Amino acid sequence: MAVVRGPVEVAIKILRPAANEDTQVKFPQEAAIIGQFKHPNIVKLHGIVTVEEPMMIVMEFMANGDLKNYFITLITDPDPPEQDELSQLCLTFCRQIASGMSYLADKAFAHRDVAARNILVSKDKVWKVADFGMSRALNYSDYYVSHGGMIPVKWTAPEAIHYKKYTTASDVWSFGCVMYEIWSVGHKPFEGFTNVEAMEMVTRGYRLQPPPGCPRRIYSMMISCWHLERLDCPSFPSVCQTLAEEANSLLQWREEDSLCHPHACLLGAPLETGASLYPDLQNAYQGRQ
Repeated sequence: MAVVRGPVEVAIKILRPAANEDTQVKFPQEAAIIGQFKHPNIVKLHGIVTVEEPMMIVMEFMANGDLKNYFITLITDPDPPEQDELSQLCLTFCRQIASGMSYLADKAFAHRDVAARNILVSKDKVWKVADFGMSRALNYSDYYVSHGGMIPVKWTAPEAIHYKKYTTASDVWSFGCVMYEIWSVGHKPFEGFTNVEAMEMVTRGYRLQPPPGCPRRIYSMMISCWHLERLDCPSFPSVCQTLAEEANSLLQWREEDSLCHPHACLLGAPLETGASLYPDLQNAYQGRQ
């Protein structure tokens, strides 16, 4: 067993004295869930303090915050990365997050809140899945039925919204939304629409348009994550297998795609410039509902 010598920076999550009864029950449950995981792309639990109030969960300190805010820092940097470097970086994000989610799926856990805000970045730029407050084990079946609580609608699969039914496939749907956040350089899915409007659009077969700068194969994977039939969604191991392919292949641009709009192949360009990309993929679910 490795022995850590000297002080270690940690992050502490505190159970506030005014927390309601539901939060008081779920707080130690979250610690128990995190304590079961050991993976380089899952945030690490150091311990839980229960001998005195307030109760505290002690986790590894993630120096670069969450993925959402990391993008803000990245694009406002006086010396931002070049396009090729940024594309490689986005691919790395996707690979590491998918690896962590594949581990959770193998452990039969549904995270239920996969979003850029819940992906933390270590000092060494390792991306880790965090915030397991909504996570549930799939011990006796391949799904978990929720009995209430808030739902992050714009990141959540329709099956989970309408029937409160969560599976690893609903996490795959959310992962597709995280991919969108990554390749749009920090934009939220369905930005500018209400939750009700987003749900209606998805039901009609609409899917998020490709962000400018998003290569065809990456967007194709994104779209595949948003299949209404969970059995037709890719599994996390298959997502990892695809993302492990050569970067040049995954990030390749066809000439006709590069020419469709002056800014269509530029990461961070206005979102509307991606609307002309890959119309065949964008319309994949139209008329199927």
